[in-house]
Amino acid sequence: MFNRTLIATGLGISLLSAAALADFEDDHPLFAAYPKAELEQAQMYDYEKFSLPTSIVDVTKNDPVYSKLDTIGDVYWHNYEIENVSSLKVYENYLAAAKQLGFKEMFSCALEACGDEKQASELGTLIAVRGSVYNEYRKPYYWVGEKDSPRGKILVAWFVGSHEDLVSLQQVIIETEPLETGLIKVDETYANKSAAPTSVEPLSAEDKEKDHSMLPRYPGAKLRTHKKVDTETITIPVARNAADRTPLKLTGDLARHTYEIQNVSTLKIYENYKAALLNAGFAFISQCELDQCGTDKQASDLGGEVSVDKSVYNWYRKPYYLLAKKTLPAGNVFAAIFIGGHEDEVGLQQIILEEKVVQTGLVTVNADQLKQQIDADGKALIYGIYFDTGKADIKAESKPTLDAIADLLKRNSDLLLYVVGHTDDTGDGAANVTLSKQRADSVVAALVKDYQIAAARLQAQGVGPYAPASNNTSDGGKQKNRRVELVKRLR
Repeated sequence: MFNRTLIATGLGISLLSAAALADFEDDHPLFAAYPKAELEQAQMYDYEKFSLPTSIVDVTKNDPVYSKLDTIGDVYWHNYEIENVSSLKVYENYLAAAKQLGFKEMFSCALEACGDEKQASELGTLIAVRGSVYNEYRKPYYWVGEKDSPRGKILVAWFVGSHEDLVSLQQVIIETEPLETGLIKVDETYANKSAAPTSVEPLSAEDKEKDHSMLPRYPGAKLRTHKKVDTETITIPVARNAADRTPLKLTGDLARHTYEIQNVSTLKIYENYKAALLNAGFAFISQCELDQCGTDKQASDLGGEVSVDKSVYNWYRKPYYLLAKKTLPAGNVFAAIFIGGHEDEVGLQQIILEEKVVQTGLVTVNADQLKQQIDADGKALIYGIYFDTGKADIKAESKPTLDAIADLLKRNSDLLLYVVGHTDDTGDGAANVTLSKQRADSVVAALVKDYQIAAARLQAQGVGPYAPASNNTSDGGKQKNRRVELVKRLR
């Protein structure tokens, strides 16, 4: 362990050799620690890129904006904490040591010159080994300097900030040097072998059943969760870089899957899915790659909209997204795929939507069911009477429902009804009230003419969109609102 005395050592003994890198766990020998300083964290990277801020930070943008000095070399990263001393005294001692060694100042700021508290905090965070200065951004001092040495330039940066009686010092030292090569030896025998294709183990019948038959899983992928729904309405996002970012609102058979794949890149998976969809005749509506998908949060949010669980968890790094469509005789098919990684694992979120209209006529009504609803609730909701959009003429497929209503009235001769028409909230409200009354009139007229129901037993009313049974923000909700109600009348 190095001496805990703030000194500037001679350059002849200051630089760590490659052989000593594995033992790095303490102070850098060029600038040892301030007396009684506690080393909170230290890291060393052999030959790494680093950007040192050389201006105060503009934090008014989504991503901080600042001038920077890009370097590459051996990077030593430290965070020290010192109690019961001022940030000024610590800063002046480090600055004096740097000047003693002949370092040239590249940029510095002190106190208010480092910006407001948010700017100072961001400036320190940019060089903090812990990724944050936490509360130690008050009374800030920042300094960047460089010096030539026989092996190349040495750069140093310090951010000194305080909170109450504690000073925190962030330190970065970069020893620039040419890239050392020749460390890897090639096995010529192995290098001359042909590339082996990715092995594909056959899926079990159970796994095949869980996958979508059109787009089975990537080789070796494990299914985390899935969901299949007959005739669902869903909103599918488009990529952030699309000219028109309006999401697609679609209805059809829905399949959603989340897969996990180990030891493969998001790029390889993306290129394979892209090629598969192109070969199948799909056209891309929208896609984004890496930074085109936005910030980490924006990429995570995009994947969450595709995910079964509404979250991609840690799988938002190195993201890719594609949204594709194919037109088939039975209707359009849409595929949305979000691919993101975390460490050696890739998470894939997948939506397959086979577009189709909602199939009706699957639920029938009869007189007994209608009577039970009216006795229990004073009304019965009817969804089996059909009209063309904007019209009041009853369509032929409504006959089974009209038969059931007529049967109800004939079997309950004392029953009086209001026949109330309802619409969704599309269009003008007053016009919808008029249309709903016209449709109720049509139902009454059909019952009187075709089934010989006494007209005095029925009164037609229309309330348009003003008594909804569901929301008007989805196709399913609007469908529930387009109905006829039979309401029991006392006289």
